[in-house]
Amino acid sequence: MRERASAYRSHLTGYRETLFGPDRSNASPLETVRAYSREIDRILREIYASMIEPEGPERSVCMVALGGYGRRELYPFSDVDILILHEGGHATEKIASTVRLFWDIGLTMGCVVRTLPECAAILGQDMATDTALLESRYLAGHRDLFQKLQRSLVQPFFEKQKKTYLDEISSSLREGLFSSENSLYRVEPHLKNGVCCLRDCQRLLWAERVRSGVQDFKGLHPQAHFSSTQVARLETDYAFLMGLRIALHWLCQRRMDILETALQPMVAERCGFGFDGAGKLMEQFFKTVRDVRLLLLSFLERDLSGRNIWGIVRKRVSANQLGPGIAVLDGILFPTRSGDTRIGTAIWLMDVFKHAMVHRATLSVELRNRTRHLISHLELRAFKSQTMGNAFRAILSCPEPFGPVVQMMHETGLLSRLIPQFDTLTCKVEYDSYHEYTMDQHILLTLQTADAFAAEPDEKIQGIYRNLKRPLLLRLALLLHDIGKAQAGDHAHNGAIIAENVCERLGLNGEETEQVRFLVYHHLDMSNLSLLREPEDQNIRQFAETLPDRESLDLLYLLTIADIRSVGRRTWTDWKAFQLDQLYERTWAILDQPRGRPLMAGMDVLAGAYLQDTLPEERARHRQWLDEMNQHDLQLHNESFAGFERLTVCGRDRMGFLSDMIGCISSEGYNILSARVYSTDDGKVLDIFNLEPPARPRLSPETRMRNMDKKWRLLAQGDITADSLVAERISKYPPEPLRISPQQPPVRVQADNSASPLCTILEISTADNFGLLHRIVRCLSENRVNIISARLSTRIDQAVDVFYVTDESKRKMTNQACIDPIIDQLIRALH
Repeated sequence: MRERASAYRSHLTGYRETLFGPDRSNASPLETVRAYSREIDRILREIYASMIEPEGPERSVCMVALGGYGRRELYPFSDVDILILHEGGHATEKIASTVRLFWDIGLTMGCVVRTLPECAAILGQDMATDTALLESRYLAGHRDLFQKLQRSLVQPFFEKQKKTYLDEISSSLREGLFSSENSLYRVEPHLKNGVCCLRDCQRLLWAERVRSGVQDFKGLHPQAHFSSTQVARLETDYAFLMGLRIALHWLCQRRMDILETALQPMVAERCGFGFDGAGKLMEQFFKTVRDVRLLLLSFLERDLSGRNIWGIVRKRVSANQLGPGIAVLDGILFPTRSGDTRIGTAIWLMDVFKHAMVHRATLSVELRNRTRHLISHLELRAFKSQTMGNAFRAILSCPEPFGPVVQMMHETGLLSRLIPQFDTLTCKVEYDSYHEYTMDQHILLTLQTADAFAAEPDEKIQGIYRNLKRPLLLRLALLLHDIGKAQAGDHAHNGAIIAENVCERLGLNGEETEQVRFLVYHHLDMSNLSLLREPEDQNIRQFAETLPDRESLDLLYLLTIADIRSVGRRTWTDWKAFQLDQLYERTWAILDQPRGRPLMAGMDVLAGAYLQDTLPEERARHRQWLDEMNQHDLQLHNESFAGFERLTVCGRDRMGFLSDMIGCISSEGYNILSARVYSTDDGKVLDIFNLEPPARPRLSPETRMRNMDKKWRLLAQGDITADSLVAERISKYPPEPLRISPQQPPVRVQADNSASPLCTILEISTADNFGLLHRIVRCLSENRVNIISARLSTRIDQAVDVFYVTDESKRKMTNQACIDPIIDQLIRALH
């Protein structure tokens, strides 16, 4: 017996190596596990035939495969579950010897020995046992006995208990899909029992087998009213998950179902992503389970016939019509028929999510699919209007929970249309010892955590949250606090720059933009400072000096708590709560004391604005660049961010400098999103531009910088003009309007001599379009107006530009008779 067991064990080892090892064939994961199942079938049948005689009383014995083995899905080190079914009078010792040999050959067996009455007694007691019998398959022995099991027990049981069983399946799926404790986006997922992983796919198939007799995934289309596209997607997703589990078993040489971060590089290499492809592997994994989730949600919306229940719901008078093409019932929004022309527009999509937030409702799968289709087919410019920005800010300002709504926005693709930079974080994994979720899901969890502050057990946290004057700022800061992690470098610094760009694009005013940028840049300060066992007064005082006001402290305190709580299940502790509370209290006390803010040496009286507009790291670099300048130097420093570039220009001031520089920028096709213009008291200029690169021609930022430097030299020599450069660009690549508003805003130019003691302030507001800033600056230059400083921004589809100017002699322009002609010329130029 030992020699026989050893021979089988050796054979199985070699067979596994051939099937799953490095030199494995290119067969699909499903074909591979079925091939392994067939080989186990052959071995077990061979042993059964030799150990249990086919004659005599033993004819009343039958061997049945159960569960995963029953459906022919055996992984390299899966349990092999079997049932030895008998009718009494069998050879007990022979069966026991047979099972021992199964173990001895190296299989992990799950073996039960029962009679038909014993099987009948346990049906209905445990869902796992019921399902194992649902997937039972004949292996060897008395076939009539197996058929009796099916006809007299299994089939009648599931026919009688269909509704109960389907309710249990639905309950199991809902528990995972809607539980925050079982996040879909954990960075160490359980491939078998994780949310929307293999087990949930199998639950769907079990339910459809009981409901409509489906035997495999292919039967879901004709029998269960799933589209062929849905079925094909599910088969692909299931095969991908199977491949990961096969790789994990083989690499660990044991049953291992949790895809730990330490194993992900090896699994990635085996699955074709390369050894450094762990990030790509996990991106694919999370996109896969996201697809599975949508199909499962679709399943949960069907009735027992398999049809979508909303076909019936639409006819119910209890459904509440909320707006064109949108109705709600039992907390679910669904589409209705309507001929309203607003349906399908970008603003209609915003209405859908506004209704979802106000009514605390979720979107039906049909409505999710429709919104996803619309979002993917609408032009990008449709999401760049002032109306859209206003609608998103309105949602951000609603008192109802924002977390569930922004999650749906993300899943349908709307969030990445409103904030394109967010797309760079989708399904990205952060490899450290404490982040348990993908980057995008961590951010979305912080928003759900902040929603819970309204009912927070800690009265201080609840009170601070309820007293916030502008919860929009907290929500937007949470949404953007890790936005800089998609690129190399300090993510707080990069994120602050991106956040400023996003806020201006969404239409926030200057003070709101500055506050959000401040929160993003400093979002780690309280966490890092609280790590000190006893922060010294000096450290806390330095921290307090960074805070503009008490509102900033409140916002930063809440942001820090939400961030820490949403990293993982073990990151928030009573000790951490105490540390942050003490830091908050000590900082609050210091804010009562008077303090000053030093101006930057070398800057003029507008240095205060410069300090507000820039970050400490930037100021250090600016100082170095300006110090390194020679008499005629022009320095162009370009940085690339998700969706835009930041260009910093250092040069020697002269009349027309800004006009010529903007001409060079526009001639390369850049759309100027915003700009900050400063001058020093020693005749130097520092200009910072946020630029949207053109789609054509496709050139690298480095090439465009070389082109601009060359054009600048030609401008200095008088060989070309800024106007000719812009005209040549428009001739070659006629621009389309970049931002379109249903109501074109009028051109408005205002002059203010009261707000600044040394400068006249010109504020210009008009619709944004290509070359706009060039026309403004050219007009000022032609009128010999000296630009001391400027804050230029594009709030969605409207340009709002503020210039601090003097006359040619560097004096304030107080003569209204001189100002009025300049205003008239600006209005004509912009029209």
